[in-house]
Amino acid sequence: MATFLVFEPADGIRTQASAERVVFLREKFSPWAFILTPFWLLRYRLWLGFLIWLVAFTLITVIGSKLGFGPYAAIAASFFPSLAFGFEAVSLRARKLTRNGYRDAAVVIVEDLETAERRYFETWKTAPASGTPVKSDTPYAPDAAPPAYPDTKTAVASAEQNVIGMFPTPGQR
Repeated sequence: MATFLVFEPADGIRTQASAERVVFLREKFSPWAFILTPFWLLRYRLWLGFLIWLVAFTLITVIGSKLGFGPYAAIAASFFPSLAFGFEAVSLRARKLTRNGYRDAAVVIVEDLETAERRYFETWKTAPASGTPVKSDTPYAPDAAPPAYPDTKTAVASAEQNVIGMFPTPGQR
């Protein structure tokens, strides 16, 4: 099973145009961010990440050559910043989307992207016939939301039953 993070425009207006702008990010290691780190960072316009990678790569190369490791050892040591970006690729893109006016709308756990899109858009609210868009803060109807706290009536018991929370005293049933 794969986990997809869903980001939609934060204006809250759900129309066909905003449906086209919904972004699905699969949470996993990114081999492209690992292998082609600087190009991947530039492609998604992660300027600060690119600057950090460039400084780390330069420092590792310079320090490696000063210590006499040679160019191949310095390149091998620069493997670690790229590895970190490979693991944090989804997190970096999610933060970038949040800063650019998107909101974290949902988490979908399915097999593939196509199924994730289908499952997410099943709960999508359509605009009424009048043409005015529906504004929504949640991807589901508020009355259909799961309860925030468990039912506490079952957790509370009287003192004569010798129960602390939901755990009875040893030896009693």
